[in-house]
Amino acid sequence: MNHKEEFETIYNATFETLSKHVYFKVAKLEDAQDIVQEIYIDFYKYISSKGKKVDNVQAYLIQIANNKLSLYYKDKTFETTLIKDEYLLESIEDENDLEFNVLERSTLDEIWNEVKTLSDLDQHILIDYYRFGLNFREISERYQIPESTIKSRCQNAIRQLRDKFK
Repeated sequence: MNHKEEFETIYNATFETLSKHVYFKVAKLEDAQDIVQEIYIDFYKYISSKGKKVDNVQAYLIQIANNKLSLYYKDKTFETTLIKDEYLLESIEDENDLEFNVLERSTLDEIWNEVKTLSDLDQHILIDYYRFGLNFREISERYQIPESTIKSRCQNAIRQLRDKFK
């Protein structure tokens, strides 16, 4: 199989999952589409290089996506504010019914209602970590709280949410 055929097979098998991963973390559909396109361009260049092989393609593409998302948000100047559930829903809606491809509205409402029961700080930490892709060190610097505390609060918040959905 040549590089082009291999790429097309991988693209068809991973596009939906990768797109959902990126779309959920980016507020603008156009930005998400650009990022997904850049990911596949980088991937194609990599597999086209002599002797370059990827064992776990899905994991490799998600890692590229996370790196691109991290750069995307580092380049943006944004002020962390508590995101209202309407804003979160708007951020994944578009004329192509993307919101239903990412998460069903009722499920998102249910999750968001549980997130709103957490403390403001825990909500900010979860949003910064999962939506904006910041790492614990960056969140720690933002709130002037030790990194270990940020990590612990994030893990405890996730545990609380997981217990509520069991």
